[in-house]
Amino acid sequence: MKVLLAGGGHGHINVLKNLIKNPVDADFTLVTDFKRQYYSGMLPGFIEGIYTEDEISFNVPDLCKRAGVKYVEDKILSIDQDAKKLYSENAVYDYDIISINLGSLSNIIFPIESDHVCLVKPISEVVKAKEELDQYFKAHGQSGRLIFIGGGASGVELALAFRAAYKDVDIEIITAHDILENFNDRAKRKLEKILKDKNIFIRKNERVEKIKDQMVFTDKGTYDFTQAFITTGFRGPDVKFENFHTTDKNYLWVSDSLLAGDDALVMGDTATLRAYPDLNKAGVFAIREAPILYTNLIKAIENKRCFETYTPQTKYLQIINCGDKKAAANYGGLAFYGRIMWNLKDKIDRKYMEV
Repeated sequence: MKVLLAGGGHGHINVLKNLIKNPVDADFTLVTDFKRQYYSGMLPGFIEGIYTEDEISFNVPDLCKRAGVKYVEDKILSIDQDAKKLYSENAVYDYDIISINLGSLSNIIFPIESDHVCLVKPISEVVKAKEELDQYFKAHGQSGRLIFIGGGASGVELALAFRAAYKDVDIEIITAHDILENFNDRAKRKLEKILKDKNIFIRKNERVEKIKDQMVFTDKGTYDFTQAFITTGFRGPDVKFENFHTTDKNYLWVSDSLLAGDDALVMGDTATLRAYPDLNKAGVFAIREAPILYTNLIKAIENKRCFETYTPQTKYLQIINCGDKKAAANYGGLAFYGRIMWNLKDKIDRKYMEV
């Protein structure tokens, strides 16, 4: 049986981890154009200098080799469900069962004409931008401005991480609404105070209209920058899904068993659950989906159709790395802050990275 793993996302990392421990009698192939799979939960710590690049990423070719999975480094262009074929830049792959775990991309909602803008998805772009900024500030001193467009958890956490890395650089957040709209009021107030204390300026209710050269143009003003980061939401991957049902942002509709068809499983940001169409594209949900994807993939290989189902948790812990080994947490109506929360996050993250 030919089993195709499209993408090297965290769901497929979990599949590889399980195959290393418990080999399965099937012909597995993984296709991706990213050799490293970065863990977003540890990205702020990498930016701050706490973790190395190796510590925050999985070596996908090495994991495939250990798991007995054929590794193919190629860009996926389209997947045809009816024909059961995956088309890449260099080849065509047939499959009996496919698992899709391709993540998401940054959603561009205004024109960008600049070489100094970083889209935060894929994460490799942030890693590259950090390396370039290190070189720039080493040569020019910490004179410059970093602008983060978008006031969600991603924008706030990245702004705090870069503040920890660069103590004297001007840092601003521009958001069309309020910051952290999915957080409770206590956590939001605490994080606003932390941002203010760390000299990170927030421009609320200001809509970006375009970015040109090294200037951000909004409906209220114009601001120069050294580097801008786009955290204004996400969209599906640049892959044509033929004979699948997709949303207007190119996410794949899936059942609560993570099925997009009889022989196609999908999880993570690439998937939108029919029963929960408004569910946030947050890592906490993908982590819970991963073991269900693996279980149901094995059931499909064994032709057992008693699939497990996934029900998103109504309350979930969100931890924001605030720099200097302190973190803030949002859980239901509760809020926490301090070194204990960072230590908890560090323990969870390091455990997750174990193979």
